[in-house]
Amino acid sequence: MSYQLRRVAGYLLGFVLFYAPFAVFQKIIGYLLNGKWQEQTIHSLCLRIPTEHLLDGKIFQYASISVVSLGILLIAAFFLGPVFCGRLCPAGAFTEYLSKLLPERLQIDWIKYTEIAPIRYGMLAGFCLVPFIGGILACAYCNFFLFDLLANYYSRGYFISLSSSLLLTSIMWIVVFGIFTKGGRGYCNFLCPVGALQNLTHYFGSGLGLTLIMQVNKQQCIGCEKCATTCPMRAITVQEKRAKISLHNCIICGQCAHACPVKAIHYGRNCHEK
Repeated sequence: MSYQLRRVAGYLLGFVLFYAPFAVFQKIIGYLLNGKWQEQTIHSLCLRIPTEHLLDGKIFQYASISVVSLGILLIAAFFLGPVFCGRLCPAGAFTEYLSKLLPERLQIDWIKYTEIAPIRYGMLAGFCLVPFIGGILACAYCNFFLFDLLANYYSRGYFISLSSSLLLTSIMWIVVFGIFTKGGRGYCNFLCPVGALQNLTHYFGSGLGLTLIMQVNKQQCIGCEKCATTCPMRAITVQEKRAKISLHNCIICGQCAHACPVKAIHYGRNCHEK
């Protein structure tokens, strides 16, 4: 199976694992926790609500499946990197592939205009601090839930009215940070708290030498920039004719390794200069 077909297969697997009418992942976790095989939806998985309450101590008051799922997600990110984002998340993949329909000359390459990591982690911090002032954002701008609406409601001919916040989110996710953003993953980069939390965990794990990362063999790299131009997260820059991968927004999708003409990039333990 070719690399691109493997990627698509991974996102289809993610849909079967997390989205109704399948929601296999939630059903398995629910069975292990409660001893019952029950129907589940994307809401029982919700990774945003426990993320939002990481700092206020209320995390364990919410659905046990979502809390356990977040724990599994962070353990995976610590040892394997954000593979959920890069290998399984259908919502992120949807806009990435949708963006390929528009010529690149009409798309914004945000890395040329701003540093992504500070904005990404700033959004995560704000997301976790909102509960302290009586607010809640978890459902207000959730592209994961919006993808569920598109796949399981609109595709079946139902009409679901969107709140103003979800309508704005759909415009930002699909249009501004999707179709008109190079790589199509602008929403993942700037506004997804779950992705930012995984990358933060990934970064700390790599500092301890425990996390598998996408890494560049600096002796082999020829500075051709093919990895940088193909990276959907704009996580790669080329400095002094050598590629450098930012652990703050790399999602381990493997696009860079696939594009590299000299096979200078691979996924594994850190054995070359970062």
